[in-house]
Amino acid sequence: MLPVLAASTLATSCSSYDPAQASAWQRDYCVKLAAWQGARNAMLSSAGSVDASDWRNIEWAEYDRAEEAGSEAINAAKILDRENLDHASSYIFDDTEKAVIDRNADAEARAATYCSGSGFGDLLKGAR
Repeated sequence: MLPVLAASTLATSCSSYDPAQASAWQRDYCVKLAAWQGARNAMLSSAGSVDASDWRNIEWAEYDRAEEAGSEAINAAKILDRENLDHASSYIFDDTEKAVIDRNADAEARAATYCSGSGFGDLLKGAR
């Protein structure tokens, strides 16, 4: 009887949901997504074209900032994914990766919708 009691105690003590921590992770993600959007937009502006197809015109310092900010957004999305903080039918990690790496506008829109649904959509307004 003792092993069953110990196992049930262990199982219940490991899974505690902390709404404040979840909100902090969501906010952190949205801040980092906004930082990536801002850095990406600055990089595209420095190239002088909307799609930045001519890489010779890109300011490499801007490119490095956008790449670093994108990595930070992806890492923040990993935490949300690990903690099961995706919203119904959202795949925040996959969407963030597709937005940052593949420049997928639909995935970026879904990531922004995630932030709005989490109450942090206002963080993205200046970045888009």
